[in-house]
Amino acid sequence: MAITPRSNLWGGASGNASELLVGYITDIIRNLEPDLQYARLGKRKDLPMGYDRIVFPQPNQVPVRINVSNVGALGSPSTFGGGSVWGAGVSILTGAESGAPVSSTAGVATIVEGTNPTAITWGANSFSSGAAQYGVLVQVTDLLTRNSAIEVIDNASKEVQLALARMVDTALQTVVNAGSNGVIYSGGKTSRATLASGDIITQADVQRGITWMRSSNAAGVKPWAGGSFAVVAHPTVLGDLMNNTNTGSWIDGARYTSPDDIIDGKMRGYRGGKYLESPYQNYFNSTVPVMPTTILGNESFGWGYYQAPSAILTTTPDAYNPLNLYSSIGGKVSLGCTRFNDSPGNIRVVRIESAFTA
Repeated sequence: MAITPRSNLWGGASGNASELLVGYITDIIRNLEPDLQYARLGKRKDLPMGYDRIVFPQPNQVPVRINVSNVGALGSPSTFGGGSVWGAGVSILTGAESGAPVSSTAGVATIVEGTNPTAITWGANSFSSGAAQYGVLVQVTDLLTRNSAIEVIDNASKEVQLALARMVDTALQTVVNAGSNGVIYSGGKTSRATLASGDIITQADVQRGITWMRSSNAAGVKPWAGGSFAVVAHPTVLGDLMNNTNTGSWIDGARYTSPDDIIDGKMRGYRGGKYLESPYQNYFNSTVPVMPTTILGNESFGWGYYQAPSAILTTTPDAYNPLNLYSSIGGKVSLGCTRFNDSPGNIRVVRIESAFTA
């Protein structure tokens, strides 16, 4: 009687188990990427082979010169032009072509008939990031896998890919939420250390941050499709916002425009912000636990893979495991991340720090 045995061409063989499961783990990791809030909000540029740094050039604004002369219709000169431009909560006034919207010495100005204007220096700021590598390793014994190999490998693989996904989001938010400018402290406080347990977030805090984004460098940070900025917040912070009953708060408007959101207990969009819930938002240890709420525009930061998340599975004996007493299930990822701007007048990331109701 002819019997078709398991082989490399049909049904797989013990030597192919590792390759098959590596493909399985890697595919699941990639499918998780859309659920990583920070990964989906950054400008992504993966590193080509042979390079050791991800570079994001950001072109400077061409300034408008202030306090310049204007030749009137009858040839009599007059002076026009403002003294400063308000953006991101500070008055911007500069005398050099540094990417600010106005200048006292150079930029767009009156042309004297027949005379070319003085050329200005223009360029770009370069933001770059080196690589950071992360990995995890799980080892399971041969006795554990002997009678339940599929369940053990499947569950261990799932937990490995979940851990790698969380690590990607952790690495990105560590950089994004590390800026010293564009920070709002709830309760009217001026530092993280002065925040107390009652200083929870309000809609006024969020509105102030969105206003900063819209006015940044007198040009505004580009919002996402639909005209809203992304507000990444922990569920506890969203709970505080939903429970606030002050005039102008979310509940004040939602009861008329989004009653289904109240029933579902979800905050989606309100007053220029699109709320993205992230239970993996990392908090700060301070006088009280402090939770960041991050407001991001279309190009607030950049990131990319040096090495995309990849799985490593070893199920065969080697020099370190000669009796094949265990199988090794692991994964690794290398990535870089950088904020694009972090100056008082040119804010592209706003972070609201607040206490929260646990």
